[in-house]
Amino acid sequence: MRRVSLPLFATIVAALLLAGCGDDGDVPPAVPTSAPTSAPVAESPTVAVASTAKASVVAATQPSTAACAFPKDGLGKTTVLSLTSGGLVREFRLHLPPTEVEARNGPVVLNFHGLGSNMLDQEIYSGLVPVSEREGFVLVTPNGTGATRGWQASAELPASVDDVQFVRDLLAALTRDYCIDTTATYSTGMSNGAFMSSRLACVLATRITAAAPVAGVYFPQEGCIGRTAILAFHGTDDGVVPFEPGLIFSVLPYAGARKGVAGWAAYNGCAPTPSKEDRLSDHVTRLDYGQCGGGADTSLVVVEGGGHTWPGAVDIPRLGVTTKEVSAAEMIWAFFKAHPAGQ
Repeated sequence: MRRVSLPLFATIVAALLLAGCGDDGDVPPAVPTSAPTSAPVAESPTVAVASTAKASVVAATQPSTAACAFPKDGLGKTTVLSLTSGGLVREFRLHLPPTEVEARNGPVVLNFHGLGSNMLDQEIYSGLVPVSEREGFVLVTPNGTGATRGWQASAELPASVDDVQFVRDLLAALTRDYCIDTTATYSTGMSNGAFMSSRLACVLATRITAAAPVAGVYFPQEGCIGRTAILAFHGTDDGVVPFEPGLIFSVLPYAGARKGVAGWAAYNGCAPTPSKEDRLSDHVTRLDYGQCGGGADTSLVVVEGGGHTWPGAVDIPRLGVTTKEVSAAEMIWAFFKAHPAGQ
């Protein structure tokens, strides 16, 4: 995404978009849940930056179990925890699968909310908790920052918070404090959280095995360090982040979902155009690029008539069109599962 010259007001809006790309359409309503929503742990000191070398990552995921433990009664539940990163106390929701073997050794899925939303709403809205319990992966849903809570999803705009460093610190804390193996780590998110996932897939490619941005894919072109498998979702009638090239909030130029995925396909060494088209339902089509290098498969799921939503989510009228017939949560996990770490 290129730099743009904007008046002061427009610059502020643009900063909100890439530090939180969305509006009320990003914010699912709070839904009652049986998972604990309070009792954060005591603040931990700022953790050291994790090495991006894969050999170092593997070594870092093998601490002594005597030095770490899961939250009390945490298996099969969500616990709200915190750590200090960049001088800020950052909260995250840690949902562990039912067994200790799965919690210690299963994959880790990072789940980022949209602008103005929060970790609890995203945990529920994404539908990933039941998939985590069934499939045995660790689900981590963190909170963003700011008066309008969001993520610093682009290095092209001034930022007071380093969310990439926060993710490094978060993965280090999972390894250090809970002996969770973060070798296989995946990233997904909604809108601004999708842009954040796109950025992490670029700058933390040695840590993020695959990414699945929903309603906000782009190719950062800002220091990518390795290929990453990408499965993007986008509705053709998205009124916040347009499917076709246009302006987000009538301010910030956006190249469109197809261009964003095509950028990833080119970087991942794929064919220049999709080589396979699967009709998943009357309204949903999956476009797959072929010949991608190193297993970095690249695909775009197009929801015809879909708005700024997470496909398969609970039907909430104010969020626009929701496609119940295709579950993003199930497709995302199937994609992640098909791309194990180290392939």
